[in-house]
This record gives sequence, structure tokens and C-alpha cells, in this order.
Amino acid sequence: MTINTRKKVIHQITQKFGFRTVEVKNEDGIYVNGQKVMFRGVCRHTFWPSSGRTSSKQLAIDDVNLMKDMNMNAVRMSHYPPDGFFLDVCDSMGMFVLDEIAGWQKFYDTPTAKRLVKQMIECDVNHPSIVLWDNGNEGGFNKDIRNDYSLYDPQK
Repeated sequence: MTINTRKKVIHQITQKFGFRTVEVKNEDGIYVNGQKVMFRGVCRHTFWPSSGRTSSKQLAIDDVNLMKDMNMNAVRMSHYPPDGFFLDVCDSMGMFVLDEIAGWQKFYDTPTAKRLVKQMIECDVNHPSIVLWDNGNEGGFNKDIRNDYSLYDPQK
């Protein structure tokens, strides 16, 4: 007689994290770790001619290197959540990130927007490269959720 035993496997997920302080001074500017920052950047879509919407850590590195070669220090996530490895690369290479609630050409209704803000921040909050959360894009933004960002971001 054979007795089958199952081993319980516990997967532990670890995520690097970092610290930074972001302050927006009225009529003065944005300060990161006490230093005034002038953002020079682009909007990023995850798309390459050779791979389409399929990305990789190497393509993220290539994108950030290209931005840095053009003397940029910031990137806005455009219309959909960034890949985790892209944020990891931004963290390690010193690129400022404006993380945007996913959307396209129209702001979300309030219940949907509230859910998306919570999910976005809980997913990305440990990345020190993220200095601002964007409430929408050129399609508009939902004014009813302005205060929701501070519910989930420990820095408020």
C-alpha cells in the first residue's frame, strides 16, 4: 500500500521598496527629497515594433536608457498600468514616474474609478520612482475621487 502525502508549498512574494519624500509647494513647484525638480519627460506606451505590446525587462531598460539619452528624467504612464519590471527599472535608474489611473479618452464613473485608484496604489505604492498619481488623462478626470488617493498612499 502506498500512502500519498502532499507537501504544502508556500510561495512568498517579496517586493523591493524605497523611500522618498514628495512635496508640492503652491506657486513654487514640486520637491523630491527636499530638492526642487523640473520634470522633463514623455508619455510611455508599452509598444515596440519588433514585439508589439509584449514587453520585457530588457525593453524597459532600453526605453529608460533612450529617455535618459534625451536628457529626460520623468515618464508618464499612458492609459494602462505599467509593467512591474518597468517600474523596477525606473526605481533603479532614477527615473521619476507619474502613474496614471488606467483609462482612454473618458474618465471613469465614480464606483469604477474608486476601485481602480485603490488597485493602482496598492499595486505600485512601494516604488520610490512614483512621485505623482495621475487622475485621468487628456480624456478628462473624475473630480469625485480626488481625495481617494490619500486613502491608500501612506505619504498622502
